[in-house]
Amino acid sequence: MYRIGICDDDKELCSGLEEQIYQITKDLKVKADVEVWYSGEGIRKDIGNGTRLDLLFLDIELVRENGISVGKFIRGEMEDIQTHIVYISARQSYAMQLFKIQPLDFLVKPISNEQIREVLARSIRQKQSLKSCFEYRKGSGVFRIPTKDIAYFVSVDKKIRFATKDGKEEFYGKLKNIMEELPDDFVMIHQSYIVNQLYVSEYAYDCVKMSDGTVLSISKPYRKEIRGKIKQYRRAEIYGEL
Repeated sequence: MYRIGICDDDKELCSGLEEQIYQITKDLKVKADVEVWYSGEGIRKDIGNGTRLDLLFLDIELVRENGISVGKFIRGEMEDIQTHIVYISARQSYAMQLFKIQPLDFLVKPISNEQIREVLARSIRQKQSLKSCFEYRKGSGVFRIPTKDIAYFVSVDKKIRFATKDGKEEFYGKLKNIMEELPDDFVMIHQSYIVNQLYVSEYAYDCVKMSDGTVLSISKPYRKEIRGKIKQYRRAEIYGEL
């Protein structure tokens, strides 16, 4: 499901844009869910409470909290560099103010169907490509690493530590946000742990042992899901498929 947001105080524009998005994503054979906000305060509150988007069409000239402020909140306070932001405006004079927010695009009203189609296709294409890599921010830099090289993530206070086949790294972030960006090889076994099944050397009812010897506990809410994976592991062991 591709999660798309629209935030503009022009209700007629929102309605038309929403209809176009559903038609275009249908043509692209992508299942989309579109959510609409009419104020910067509204979308800021929902994002702060956990709403996650793949792509956001964001008006700059919102009445109270404008689109630039919302963009800074997403990139700064939420530490979200994954959401594609497409700014929309009736004016073209915002380039320097938007530089640090790193938008996917900037569209001047009125927006054509062709512009929306191109932005949607580009966003989807980039997201699909990024699924094979994990992207994180550390200091002023943004780094990427192939997901196949990551063994597990551990959340400690506000920091995320992750282990790769070559060593360990850490950065500031939220584990629940990271899980949404990872491919199916990864599974959350605890509110503080995400593991890559490819690096699990041993499963048990209440813990997993990773290939580097690290033992991570499986908390009760996740045990039912993990139990199925344990059965698959043991079945593979019995039939010599491992």
